Amino acid sequence: MQHIVIDARLYGTKHTGIGRYTKNLLIHLTKLPDCKKYRFTLIIHQNQQKEIKKDLKNNFNLITTSIPHYSFAEQLKLPVLLYKLKPDLVHFTHFNKPIFYFGKSVVTIHDLIKHFSKGKNTTTRNPFLYWPKYLAYLLITNMNIKSNFIIVPSNFWRRYLIKNFKISSSKIITTHEAIDPNFTAVIPSVVEGSRRNQNYAIYTGNLYPHKNIKIIFQALTKLPNLKLKIISTKNIFTKRAQKLTQKLNISKQVQFLGHISDSKFKKIYQNALCLIHPSFMEGFSLTGLEAMALSCPVISSNSSCLPEIYQNSVLYFNPNKTNQLITQIKKLQSSPRLRQQLINRGHKQITKYSWDQCAHQTLNFYTKILG
Repeated sequence: MQHIVIDARLYGTKHTGIGRYTKNLLIHLTKLPDCKKYRFTLIIHQNQQKEIKKDLKNNFNLITTSIPHYSFAEQLKLPVLLYKLKPDLVHFTHFNKPIFYFGKSVVTIHDLIKHFSKGKNTTTRNPFLYWPKYLAYLLITNMNIKSNFIIVPSNFWRRYLIKNFKISSSKIITTHEAIDPNFTAVIPSVVEGSRRNQNYAIYTGNLYPHKNIKIIFQALTKLPNLKLKIISTKNIFTKRAQKLTQKLNISKQVQFLGHISDSKFKKIYQNALCLIHPSFMEGFSLTGLEAMALSCPVISSNSSCLPEIYQNSVLYFNPNKTNQLITQIKKLQSSPRLRQQLINRGHKQITKYSWDQCAHQTLNFYTKILG
């Protein structure tokens, strides 16, 4: 029986999108009959053991380690651990495969946003250490892309990697991700768009420069009756955003909510005019799909993978043109019928993606690589 090892140290919602991907992939792999054709081992941190056993039962052998991510120990000690396990294939669910592991492996590249959005203003870490770490990141990602099989979450990134890194199309597949199964349980059977509050929009996500929150602030200066609720973990970028609202004289229109509970989260979405997703670049972007599941219309930038993922279920705008965003907001404010159409389209759109499908495609890729 062939042995597949999965680096699951980034398991769980604590690790945001990568953690959610790792968790849902593993949960849904266990549901596939063909999964039993292989012997699986997960490498995890000790403090993850209880959660993982609860989620995955006894479907995987677990190996605990204290090796931290993005460290010299990861580059030196993790290969030693892997060689001891003697795997036929290793799946790294993030780009940080150790450069000294030379066995057969597949790496999930969620995005290459750091190739585009760079500089000291894009990090929360010590700015004096930024460039050495950034150069190390470039080295590792370039080596891993060219020497491994690759999984990406959107065709946008598949095409980009094939074109810019000259890799064979047979070595890279797209496995679209999906919303958390808990979100699908909250779709109401009937939503009356006319009953919604129409005086606020939502922004959800971090506030890194590539997320382009500035364009929403600029739009608010022309829309004095519209408010914005921001759901985002507080850090240095939050402080910068708050200063910008003061500079633009819109601080009374913007509310920074920080992290909020699930119960409040749902109500905020379901009573909103819309979610605005202005990002210049994304890997897959669950943000809009989660809004759709909560019956919240979406206005999205037309950049990177977003048109691929959202298709005709949202209103689009150029992320460099504030007037286009303002036009779409006004269009939504003036037409309850349009808002209801977007809600209905959103409910259909999220059904196109499932973790079952993602797991099935991933397992088939394992089989192809090992075959």
